[in-house]
Amino acid sequence: MRGFALFCFFVFINTPVLAEPQTIRAIVSDSNAPPYAIFDAAFDHNLQLTGGISKDILEALAQRSQLSLQFLALPRGRVEQWLLKDQADIACFLNPDWVTQPSTLLWSEALFTTRQVLVRQDTQPAITQISDLLGKRIGTDRGFSYPEFDSLFAQQSLIRDDANSLQSNLIRLQKARVDAVLTVDLAYHYYQLHHNSERLIADLLWTTPDAIYCAFSPNNPELATKMQQTLQHMIADGTIQHILQRYKPNPLSSAAAL
Repeated sequence: MRGFALFCFFVFINTPVLAEPQTIRAIVSDSNAPPYAIFDAAFDHNLQLTGGISKDILEALAQRSQLSLQFLALPRGRVEQWLLKDQADIACFLNPDWVTQPSTLLWSEALFTTRQVLVRQDTQPAITQISDLLGKRIGTDRGFSYPEFDSLFAQQSLIRDDANSLQSNLIRLQKARVDAVLTVDLAYHYYQLHHNSERLIADLLWTTPDAIYCAFSPNNPELATKMQQTLQHMIADGTIQHILQRYKPNPLSSAAAL
């Protein structure tokens, strides 16, 4: 009997215990326009992430890294501080020029590029330079930084007029409550596929395309390195481009294509 008890104890202490997979705490800002992040309001009025480029990239990242995934929906203005304070591990659809402490964060390679566009009513002349906008009211996204325009907004050479979503901005534009709306090509193209864009036309901004990255918290460099390497493989093998094509079947190369 004593031998049986010892045998059971030996088997118990030598039975391997499966460790819980490490969890990636991933921010997907509820300020981002579809198709970067697609949210639906649940019955309790909380936003539920249901799709989008950020969601698809992060799910593929977690699967390849054999890590579990927790999504955190935050306003854009809180993303950087959550990463720095170790309240989150990763946030995508960022650029070092869009945060206040870029050197403090860790960064992926560029995932893809986007072009900024200025959407106007088709009865208005094309916007091709800054002087075309002076004194105009520009629809912008609350919490977003616009490096090419921020100094002009601060000087009130342009009037910044924030809204909670691209859809709200474009509805205001159709009602002539703003003179133009600042957004990016992929978001506007997606809007055109799903909403009424009658009487609207987009002009590509004269600046160079913006590279889009993921940023990592500096508080867990081992996890950040693992995610960096996985994303690098996803870029190299075409996974990122495949995800983009789900939401952008026809590449946009000019204002006419918009």
